[in-house]
Amino acid sequence: MVDRNIPPHEVQVVLSRHAAFLAGRPGGTRLQSPGVHYENLKLDGAKLDDAILSRAGFGNASLANAEFRRADLFCADFQDADLTRVVLDRADLRGANMGRAILRNASLSQVDLRPGQIMIAETSESKQVNANLDGAKLDGADFKNAQLDEANMSVSSASGTNFGGASMFAVNLAGADLSGANLTGTKLKDANLIGVNLEGAKLKGVDLRGANLRNVDLSKVNLEGVSLQGAIYRKGDQLPQAIETALQEHSVWIATNGAQGKRAILSGLKLDGCNFAGCDLRGAELHGASLEGADFSNAQMMFASFIEANLAKANFDMADLSGANFSQALLAASRWRGAKVAGVELYNVRNQRTGKVIYPRFEQADLSSADMRGAAFEGIDFTQAKLVGANLQGADLRECIGIKR
Repeated sequence: MVDRNIPPHEVQVVLSRHAAFLAGRPGGTRLQSPGVHYENLKLDGAKLDDAILSRAGFGNASLANAEFRRADLFCADFQDADLTRVVLDRADLRGANMGRAILRNASLSQVDLRPGQIMIAETSESKQVNANLDGAKLDGADFKNAQLDEANMSVSSASGTNFGGASMFAVNLAGADLSGANLTGTKLKDANLIGVNLEGAKLKGVDLRGANLRNVDLSKVNLEGVSLQGAIYRKGDQLPQAIETALQEHSVWIATNGAQGKRAILSGLKLDGCNFAGCDLRGAELHGASLEGADFSNAQMMFASFIEANLAKANFDMADLSGANFSQALLAASRWRGAKVAGVELYNVRNQRTGKVIYPRFEQADLSSADMRGAAFEGIDFTQAKLVGANLQGADLRECIGIKR
């Protein structure tokens, strides 16, 4: 069916006929308008239970208190729509776009927001489209027993939201606010939870196996009965509250490519012995910071900048430091076992390869007595670095220069 815009005078006609259909009155006709556009219309309180509206467009529409129970909304577009207190129980929203939509206090019990498969006419091939709730306002909404596998919910606001019993396999919640949310019995296996705010959230019986919990403060939640096998999260001592807050804002900055949040600028701070294990510090700035004995094991630190920082005895085991800058840093007796310190190719705004590679920098860095066994270094110029007593046994030094064997 060819997409078309619905004339304003037709709207009330089709709504009236559908209302008669729902009530079982003579002359009632079920609303079947796949691909029809209702953008920018005021449809507050519309009764659209059981309607067939696959691929329909509701962008920027006002749908407060509307009812869509069991409706077919496959790949429908609700970008920027007002869906306050809408009822979508058991609706088919596979592949739907609800980016930046307002869904506060909405009811989405047993809703289906799994990926949708669409056909590409030119090739007759199918394409998977994940449901998108990026930046959506979901505070107080009810997603009980909903299916949200692989949905994009990054930087969404879901304070006090009920996700009890929901299936959220591999969902993207990076930078989201889940404070006070009910996640009891939720399946979050392999989910992206980088920088999520879980303060006050209920996690009883949650499956977090294989989940990515970098930059998440777990000190304020009860983890009893939570499955964390294979998950990436920070164990041991927590960071100062100001640093925890900075990491959450940094996670939002990463998730939105700098459009929201704030880059972590920790330059000049005294953070000796701090536990950054498993954190996401990609692109962070730590110039001149005092980080002696700090733990960065298994951390993500691509393009992080440690110029003139004191990193003596710091632990970088298994960390990804590709493209990082350690110029003039003190790294004496630091650990790098299994770390990745390689070049990173830059991509343009269209996600196209540029051929330009940024390699880690160690100009005038002091790596005396560093334990670099088994680390992977690529394309690095160590000519001006100090490597007296450094242990490079088993290290991968492809295309590196300035190292005396």
